[in-house]
Amino acid sequence: MRVAILSLILALPATGSALAKDRYLFSNFGLIGKYSNNYELRLGLGAYDTGIFSHHKFNGADIYGELLFPSPDFLYWLGSPRPHIGVDIATRSHAIDFAYGGLTWDTYFTQRLFTTESLGIAITSATNLHDPTDYKPMGCKVLFHLGAGIGYDITKDISLQLYADHFSNAKLCKPDAGAESAGFRIGYRF
Repeated sequence: MRVAILSLILALPATGSALAKDRYLFSNFGLIGKYSNNYELRLGLGAYDTGIFSHHKFNGADIYGELLFPSPDFLYWLGSPRPHIGVDIATRSHAIDFAYGGLTWDTYFTQRLFTTESLGIAITSATNLHDPTDYKPMGCKVLFHLGAGIGYDITKDISLQLYADHFSNAKLCKPDAGAESAGFRIGYRF
């Protein structure tokens, strides 16, 4: 976890000449912190057990729900990530759900096109962590949560996003099958 946080710190340098409201990953490219003072609600649907880091074994859908908070001043040096809490709720029976929290970074490459990246901790609803038949073995109750997406601002308050997330114990427990979903979300800033 410490290595992941340190990697993010090194990957998000703010230029010294940029104003507090206009910070970039690179010289005038990759605007960070654009909406860091806003709350945002992100809701969506995804394909259960679908992603690029784990094998697909189960079908179904996930309902996404995430609330982002304004970035506190003490996170400015980290690129003004916004704290978030969220859930991935599986719609198929005997599947597992996740509740999570962490930090989210949005990086704008045009006035409306952006990427979103998140890192945090999750808790799974799985009761059998080692040899379940209806879902993947997670190995641990507490997991890491990674999320990534690409979004487009329809208005200054509403965005559409293609989104994927990954839950894993990072090989700290055995087994570590990992769970993923991919789909779309609608964001509403207020």
